[in-house]
Amino acid sequence: MRERKGGISADWLKVTAMAAMVVDHAGAVLFPQILELRLIGRIAFPVYIWLLVEGFVHTSSRKRYFLQMAALAVISELPFDLAFSGGWDLGWQNVYFTLLTGLLLLTVLEKTAKGGIVCALLATVALMAVSEFGGFDYGCTGPVLVAVFYSFEKRQTPNRAAGFALFACSNLLRPVFSGLFSGALWNGLLAEPLVWEGAFGTVVIESFGILAVPLLARYNGIRRWKRGKLLFYFFYPVHLLVIYGIHLLVTIQP
Repeated sequence: MRERKGGISADWLKVTAMAAMVVDHAGAVLFPQILELRLIGRIAFPVYIWLLVEGFVHTSSRKRYFLQMAALAVISELPFDLAFSGGWDLGWQNVYFTLLTGLLLLTVLEKTAKGGIVCALLATVALMAVSEFGGFDYGCTGPVLVAVFYSFEKRQTPNRAAGFALFACSNLLRPVFSGLFSGALWNGLLAEPLVWEGAFGTVVIESFGILAVPLLARYNGIRRWKRGKLLFYFFYPVHLLVIYGIHLLVTIQP
């Protein structure tokens, strides 16, 4: 994307995403009864995915970018598990694993660009399965948004609302993916109404990611705060530890 005057820089998009993420995680851990906090937090993930795609396209070293993401995934896992599970949880991995999967998908999509839509779909579905079965945050829906945003970035498509709709609706695929190996797909459990009620409920909640559209529409392609890169990277595990610490303080019995 060419730089243009006005609009919102990548740096301010990161700040906005960080603020929305704190609201979301504080709502999940400290104030689970306040749904509005989770809805505000839906802004964060789409912004981070957009920045991931932009970073992949414009980085000077793909290898370094990948290694940084992998290191942060490992570093962030214990803070993530403490904040959301109270201890090690092998069934649910932090969002850096999701972003790492996104980088793998972007690499495959770039290398198979000449293969057309079929190759792109196969690669996306394969990494959707990896994300879902690996227990990565956002499951199979993460690669969907990565693929859509990459398509937008390459084609300079101005309207991103359809992409968010596809991302939100992809939550309906999660019972199917999870049911492939759990047996739910074969023993009739997917016919249970509660399974789909939960999936539709997630679609409604994730649809609030549409609030990020006006922000991304004003993205001006400018990135200036290079010295603040470490702050943006390590904010994720640090803020989770802070939230976990607050949770411990407020739950300690006198």
